[in-house]
Amino acid sequence: MSEDLAAVIADQLKRSGETGTVYHSPDERERLRAAGRQAGRLLNRPIRTFDTAARHPRCDADQCGTVLIALADWGTNPLERQLSETRANKAIDRALSE
Repeated sequence: MSEDLAAVIADQLKRSGETGTVYHSPDERERLRAAGRQAGRLLNRPIRTFDTAARHPRCDADQCGTVLIALADWGTNPLERQLSETRANKAIDRALSE
């Protein structure tokens, strides 16, 4: 397993609490999920991984999909709650101004 991949995932988790990546083979899927669990250990936080099949023109449905890696306790501290709320408000403001 690539420690670099786990570090990249950990960085993204610290920023937003989740990350999603498309995979193109069962081996890649397992590598992403393992790196997500390793990222949780690096952060000393609980992780949930989810897998969804995806239709992709370059591979079979059972070969491709998306792995979503999320911090199970995202938003439990005030800074994360404020960050999520600010992002949501900005997204709503953008949608209303269109």
